[in-house]
Amino acid sequence: MRIRSTLILTCVLAACACDRPPSSNDAGPRVDSGPCTPAPENTAAACGDMIDNDCDGHVDCNDNDCCAVATCPATTTCGMCTSTGAENTAAACADGVDNDCDGFRDCRDRDCTAICGVENSNPACSDGVDNNMNSFIDCMDFDCEDRIVCRGEASNATCSDGMDNDGDGDTDCADEDCQDEAIVVCDGADAADPLPAPSAWAALITTRCTNEDDDDGDGRVDCGEFSCLWNHAGCDAPPAERSNAACSDEVDNDLDGLVDCADTGCQAEGIAVCDGTTAVVVAPADYTTASNAECDNDVNEDGNDHTDCADFGCSQNPDVTVCGGENTNARCMDGIDNDSPPNGFTDCADFSCSMNPNVTVCPRERSYDDCSNGMDDDANGFIDCADFSCAPPEGSGSPSPACF
Repeated sequence: MRIRSTLILTCVLAACACDRPPSSNDAGPRVDSGPCTPAPENTAAACGDMIDNDCDGHVDCNDNDCCAVATCPATTTCGMCTSTGAENTAAACADGVDNDCDGFRDCRDRDCTAICGVENSNPACSDGVDNNMNSFIDCMDFDCEDRIVCRGEASNATCSDGMDNDGDGDTDCADEDCQDEAIVVCDGADAADPLPAPSAWAALITTRCTNEDDDDGDGRVDCGEFSCLWNHAGCDAPPAERSNAACSDEVDNDLDGLVDCADTGCQAEGIAVCDGTTAVVVAPADYTTASNAECDNDVNEDGNDHTDCADFGCSQNPDVTVCGGENTNARCMDGIDNDSPPNGFTDCADFSCSMNPNVTVCPRERSYDDCSNGMDDDANGFIDCADFSCAPPEGSGSPSPACF
């Protein structure tokens, strides 16, 4: 029971009509989405709209100002909420009641994520749909405020809303940011004619971001283009192009528009089939011997300040054995701490496995879907963008496109 409960109960017993001044415990952050402009919360309409109208941190019947309103549910007595259980079932997330008394109701309660969905990834925050059913769409939803598509002209929604979202003086298609590959509402500096409806955006974006053309002429293609990375879910977690096999198969494995040795991933230390951008003929049977030679010669082949086994190009390369460690599917599921010396972490609990693009046996929380589905996909106790694999600390890695 909250500290203020005793005060409220005293007020009720004394029939003082809840006219006491708010205590310090009445203050708090706004609990529902949307900008808060204080307004009275003392009518049947205001006490049933799931909005903290007076911005005091209490919503509808959990607000003392609603104590005399007859429409408040029986679970509430003059601002005191009596919990009726968890709010995480289809029934509890659609009954209009704050069942767990946390200040959030139905789809505005994070406990209802599995029922209501999520709206916190770049694709979900720019699709014109209220994905989490909380009555706020895309960038109007607080869950979207940190996504790149809501911080400027970076989505089809923001490039067709008639607003200068990034404050640079250019609106919609006149802004160069709106002339990128995945922006289908613009034809250069002009609006597309005819202007595609939001329901058609996904299909058009898929075409633009998978056609192997540099549609906007910026030198980047498909998933190698930031606008595709942010707006096209198909760019979420493509296969790695960081092994001898992937760097010599004449396929753009990671969908960035660069093939084999032209891809920077193939220019890493330990990739024996590439010497910079030049292809080197190495028989598959000799991949391990050739890669081991690069990773055990005290030479910094790729000029990235890391040499031999200290370079991820070596330590994560499945063809390299001189570095020991956990860098293959087999080593990441054998129950052994293969690192030398042992680092105390085994198999998928070791970042060498869980963060290695060449390892596929470990559950991951990395793709658009994984990092915005409200689930703890890798069972490490952290969900979506709160998980370092989705949004690593600054300077320690790149976040999932869902968490930019």
